[in-house]
Amino acid sequence: MDISQLTQFNPWWTERMVPAALLGSQKRPYFDSAKKNLENKFIILLYGLRRVGKTTILYQIIQELLNKKVNPLSVLYFSFDEQTANIKEIISLYEEKVIKTKINNGKENCFCFFDEIQKTENWQNQIKILYDTHPGLKIFISGSSSLSLQKQASESLAGRLIDILVKPLGFAEFLEWQNIKINLKNPEIYQTTAQPLLMDYLRKGGFPEITGEKDDGLIKTYLKNAILERIFYRDLPQEFGLKDIELLKTLIELFAKQPGMIVNIEGLSRDLKRSKITIANYLEYLKYAMLIKEVKNLRPGFLTTSRKGKKIYPSTTALCFVFQNDFYGETNLQHTAETAAANHLDAQYYYKNGFEVDFIQKTNDRILPIEIKYGKPDQSQLAKFQKKFNVQKSVLVTKDCFQPNQNGIDYLPLWLFLAS
Repeated sequence: MDISQLTQFNPWWTERMVPAALLGSQKRPYFDSAKKNLENKFIILLYGLRRVGKTTILYQIIQELLNKKVNPLSVLYFSFDEQTANIKEIISLYEEKVIKTKINNGKENCFCFFDEIQKTENWQNQIKILYDTHPGLKIFISGSSSLSLQKQASESLAGRLIDILVKPLGFAEFLEWQNIKINLKNPEIYQTTAQPLLMDYLRKGGFPEITGEKDDGLIKTYLKNAILERIFYRDLPQEFGLKDIELLKTLIELFAKQPGMIVNIEGLSRDLKRSKITIANYLEYLKYAMLIKEVKNLRPGFLTTSRKGKKIYPSTTALCFVFQNDFYGETNLQHTAETAAANHLDAQYYYKNGFEVDFIQKTNDRILPIEIKYGKPDQSQLAKFQKKFNVQKSVLVTKDCFQPNQNGIDYLPLWLFLAS
């Protein structure tokens, strides 16, 4: 590595500002979460699905430092997504060629931003050593992978780390980006405004870069090329040495076309002609890449979950848009609505034992059943659940019905449910 490779990542060393094209058009709430921790010593980890804006947030934090008159040479950024390198090598070159002193010997604090950190080997221990041996250094790291990255970081960097999960735009944030203001105290009058925006949101899945895009073909191309192809052909093969890319594609297409399907490893093994171990491993890889999420069956008594019968949902409705031929058809919209609700709730549980309820929100001793009926509203499943478990309140998410407290069931249109 030579100085030119560092210089290309850090244009503010000469220009004294971050190029406007790198700063995005808006600041997400995660920027404020990171900004408020600028003054403390903790390492800040931003993690989440590809293209949700992690890198933009890092650049915005860098610009915030420059606005505060921090010396531009004291701010180092490096992306492991673009260049292979060792953290120790980067720091040595930075000290020798840029600040021309050891970080600890400098009069000014230094700031290091390492993007896509999971792509360098043994990154946890390298960051730990850097943190422990450089008290004058503030470290930001980001990664495009699952909770396993957060778990690895928390275990190796215990007491040194603040982690922030960066999600795709929620519907409420999507509305803000469109400069649409809705008074949730009087939602009925916004129905005609909100419904077409909901359809727009569902196809784009909350990815910031395509919020204003209109063309279906360009949206699908972006989702395939910038997200799926990068994950399938670069991220997962580099991380795990995967070779069966077709199996990855087949599985994600299956889950996008049939969101909420109950996974049967043995059945998938038979149908796809792969071993059960291979199928189970590839499901883990898709979870690692944050392309899918599991929802478990909550058993009677609500103290345990079934090890079998897990439902799989895409992590964003945009995947439904990519793979479903009739995305706006009623049947597909029902599945897409479930997917949107699963991700909005960060759903952990559903109920199935004689009858089925889509999602069960469990908070301490409080149980809230939620059913998604984007077609014809049907409260029968919720009524059975309420009666069986003596639950007083539940939610029925519909296409366009507003009916609060109908026998303990609140009817809400999907757009309002997602905006709340």
